[in-house]
Amino acid sequence: MPKLLIIFFSLLSVTALCQINITYPTSRAVFQRNNNNQCIVYLAGNFTSKSTKIEARAVARPMAQSQGSSTSWSTIQTNPQNGFYSGALILQGGWYDLYVRAWNNNTLLGTDSVQRVGVGEVFVIAGQSNASGSETVRLEGNYGTSAVDDRVSFINFLNNWDHEYQKVSLPAPVFQHADSTARIAPFGISGWCWGALGDLLVQRLKVPVAFFNAAWSGSSIGVWSQTADDSTLSPPFLFPFPKGMPYGYLRVALNYYVAQFGVRAVLWHQGETDNAFSTTRATYATQLKNVIEKSRIHTNKPNLAWVVSRASYYKGLGLTTHRVWQPILDAQNDVIGLNGTSQTGYTTKVFAGPETDSYKGSAYRDADDVHFKGQGHVALANLWNTALSTSFFQTVTPYAPLSVPTVTNSCIAADRLSIQLNLSYPQVQWTSNVTATDTAGVSSSISNNTGSYIARVKDYYGNILLSPKIIIPSTFSGLIPIQSLRTGSWNTASTWSCGRIPSILDEVTIQQGHVVSIPLNGVGNFKDLLLNGQLIFSTVSALRNN
Repeated sequence: MPKLLIIFFSLLSVTALCQINITYPTSRAVFQRNNNNQCIVYLAGNFTSKSTKIEARAVARPMAQSQGSSTSWSTIQTNPQNGFYSGALILQGGWYDLYVRAWNNNTLLGTDSVQRVGVGEVFVIAGQSNASGSETVRLEGNYGTSAVDDRVSFINFLNNWDHEYQKVSLPAPVFQHADSTARIAPFGISGWCWGALGDLLVQRLKVPVAFFNAAWSGSSIGVWSQTADDSTLSPPFLFPFPKGMPYGYLRVALNYYVAQFGVRAVLWHQGETDNAFSTTRATYATQLKNVIEKSRIHTNKPNLAWVVSRASYYKGLGLTTHRVWQPILDAQNDVIGLNGTSQTGYTTKVFAGPETDSYKGSAYRDADDVHFKGQGHVALANLWNTALSTSFFQTVTPYAPLSVPTVTNSCIAADRLSIQLNLSYPQVQWTSNVTATDTAGVSSSISNNTGSYIARVKDYYGNILLSPKIIIPSTFSGLIPIQSLRTGSWNTASTWSCGRIPSILDEVTIQQGHVVSIPLNGVGNFKDLLLNGQLIFSTVSALRNN
């Protein structure tokens, strides 16, 4: 026995370095604040050695204006398991750098950060080409304006024109600064007036702003209403729309992006095409009301706010001269309630947007005198900024992001991890690529010995959420505590949980009722040992720790 003790206490200490990363949220993401100027921001990531706690803090980025409220370090999770952590911070409206650090008792193991994460305002755009831009004017170089302020975000992604609603699967969100040439996901053609509007809003509100764009060039209120009623319909119009479109992209934006980031309101600019078809007041009002109501039903957001432009000015599709079509303007005002709440189409929680028909001619519009350009984009942004007044923000209650799906994991073999969702969802898709679009499994859990995985889940209202990415460690040594499963030899893998013989980095427990023996000339490696059962030595054997 004395020989054993000499070996045990004379060995030099071995320190394992820990790497920690943040996989959620990603840079430039903007989360909708509530009317108390707060939002719960979830954080998650991975680490590579035993940690007793994970701490996080938010640091407001230095800006010329007052910007956010920094937090001190706080513990977001104690004793995180198996190399994955998650937690949350409550943040004031602002533009932040987020930091995390891992500790093992009093030893700092590692740190990581993600820059530019926002708590602010989120909007979804819908309508037709003076909301989205168009491919025709884009080819002419008419993109709109870039945001100057760092705090305005888009996702630069355009889904295909021929995608049917049921077949749309958007990649994991990747935000960027709001540049004029960016495609604004899921279907915006260019920056249009939205970068300029973002600048005006962030300067006024002192919080970041993000836009998603679901507008469709050349669409009428009729095809919006029909596809809101039937997601399999391909309505006949100027061109064949894919099944469920154009409304499908608004539904996708609300069920996917808004589910993850929240929203203040839908910004609607449409009506020019209906001028060409002389749509009646009652028809337009009834169909717009239907689109608004369906958007609320399909997302379980009964008070989703809409802001509706008054727009009809058009030439084309049989109109040989430009005209303003008063029935459309009257219908838009009916829906808003400006003509009284007894009018056909009146809808609650709808607010007055810009009146744009008077902004015409070469100073504001393209050669077609329909699409805005240059100074017209700036004028349109100013009109939207005026419509989104202080009273509007005080009146409208936004929708917060839905809770991020959480996961746990457990070791099921020496080099194999099982990852499980903590809640049940009607539809699950595990993905293993950075865009979160492939399928690696469809049950509530997945197991593997390598790679990284995200759970893409759908709730009962069709909202789609992504879990944080969980990375399967390259080694489990020192990361996952080991327990005896039965009586047996220390150097036999089946004696231990995870099917792995303990290493010098591992926390080891011999469970009550188990007898573990170290064989002749054998060595039992460990970092910490909790002996609830029995440990037996041979005449020549050793215990070794770090």
